[in-house]
Amino acid sequence: MKASIVERNPQSWLGYHLQGPWQETVPRGFNQLKSWVEQHGMTGEWLAIYYGNPEVLPPEELRVETVITAPADAVPSYGDDIEQGLLPGGPYFHARMEVMNNDFFTAWHSLFDHLKTETDWQVDNRPCFEHYLSDGSDSGDWLVDMYIPVRSAD
Repeated sequence: MKASIVERNPQSWLGYHLQGPWQETVPRGFNQLKSWVEQHGMTGEWLAIYYGNPEVLPPEELRVETVITAPADAVPSYGDDIEQGLLPGGPYFHARMEVMNNDFFTAWHSLFDHLKTETDWQVDNRPCFEHYLSDGSDSGDWLVDMYIPVRSAD
């Protein structure tokens, strides 16, 4: 795996905030987002922003935002059920991952294990996120950029 520390600027987004088991909320959120994007003709990067540690929290307490990047001045129309937000900037541990058979857990676990070998960096409290480079909804195979927020270990 080729992974590195990258600096990201804050990124505005439009999307949906959901709570519950990620294997249920992420597909539901992206189905909602896909419908909204088709109605409004929006373009941008598709991201899933994760809150909570699945090794610590019960599945019903996990949260996710399924979003599309948007300009900071993009404002939903009155009555739209979509939310606005900002993905925090800063340093992230990044790797491009091939996810097979929808097994995102193994890819994330591998990236976190790799980060443990980086003694100069530790996990920060900002959310982890995925940037989807391909749509594997039918095949189960995805190309994804994964990001873990980090800070100096001093």
